Amino acid sequence: MDIEITKKENEPLMKRTYFEGKIIFEGKTPSRLDIKKDVCHKVGSKDSMTVIRKINTDYGSERALFNGYAYDDEANMNKLENKSTLLRHLPKAEQAAEKEKAKAAKQAAAAPATGAKKKK
Repeated sequence: MDIEITKKENEPLMKRTYFEGKIIFEGKTPSRLDIKKDVCHKVGSKDSMTVIRKINTDYGSERALFNGYAYDDEANMNKLENKSTLLRHLPKAEQAAEKEKAKAAKQAAAAPATGAKKKK
């Protein structure tokens, strides 16, 4: 897998760096985690603060275009990125655990409180 960063812009107000690039690969499209690991080395950011937003492949070709952000701090990343986008950057086992936590929290919030008095 060969990765090339084609565009890199610093966004100081958002405390992040935008990047675009292209990938040349063999076989199936590399996973988001594989791309993120290689991009971190090229951009010079931490693995936990890099988000790959989009991966575009042409049908039948072994190349892809991608874009994403490298954040300066984790709090800013959590504020600006969707939870579903951040969830995609976790390994499969952690994704399943996070989905179960969210499902349990949703069910707990939907369940009525026991012992509450009803008005007549």
